[in-house]
Amino acid sequence: MTLKLDHIIHYVQRLKDFNFPGDVLKIHSGGKHERLGTHNRLVYLSNAYVELLDIYKIEQLQKIVKSEEGRVSFPSKIVQDGFRQGFKTLAFETDDIEKEKQRLEANGVEVIGPIKMDRENKKGDKKTWRLLYIADNDYLVKPPFFIQWDQDAEQRSEQLAPLRQNHFTITSINIESTDRAVTMARWQKWYQMEVSEDNEDFTELKIGSDEVVYRIFDGERSSYKSIVIRDEETTSPYSFIIRGGEYRFV
Repeated sequence: MTLKLDHIIHYVQRLKDFNFPGDVLKIHSGGKHERLGTHNRLVYLSNAYVELLDIYKIEQLQKIVKSEEGRVSFPSKIVQDGFRQGFKTLAFETDDIEKEKQRLEANGVEVIGPIKMDRENKKGDKKTWRLLYIADNDYLVKPPFFIQWDQDAEQRSEQLAPLRQNHFTITSINIESTDRAVTMARWQKWYQMEVSEDNEDFTELKIGSDEVVYRIFDGERSSYKSIVIRDEETTSPYSFIIRGGEYRFV
């Protein structure tokens, strides 16, 4: 089993009218999650993607969030945060979601799933996948969830290749926690992460051979703070904060 960053979710209101400054990040059409009342647009980078997520049927999402599955679902954090824009959670791709479930349950971790999901675009094309959620009620930072795509990996890679901006690579995700030690310990247990650096400013975690690092800082509020993206075409760093999300380019 291997895990790697699949995508990070950025909640953006009025998504259909949204663009990044200078269109530096190209946005592609996504589709609707009918059962959740959400829809998305997608930004494909070399090693992962950003899912821009919005709500088109708020009563549907509020109803789902009250259910056992819904309280841990990927858009639940939107409601729990009082509809504040910004990064909400992220997903790790796995090639064997059933074994991840067995591993977690064997270690006394409560999970929900795997749950079958689908998204349909305007052309009627449907994508399907399965999700597995950590069901811990006492988390600080909303736990990343697991995703396994039903599509063949090679076929999916070929399909996404024309959409990727390959000069952009996510190198790190910066996270704030009101209890860094607790978040670090849980993420190590849940995702088999290793500590690559630990100092008075932050703890840095890595997952398997994936190149992305996760830096956990002390903060007054637990949240996904920013993503750092390597830009192979720039000569100097730049950044912007937009709709509650901070994007740093190096």
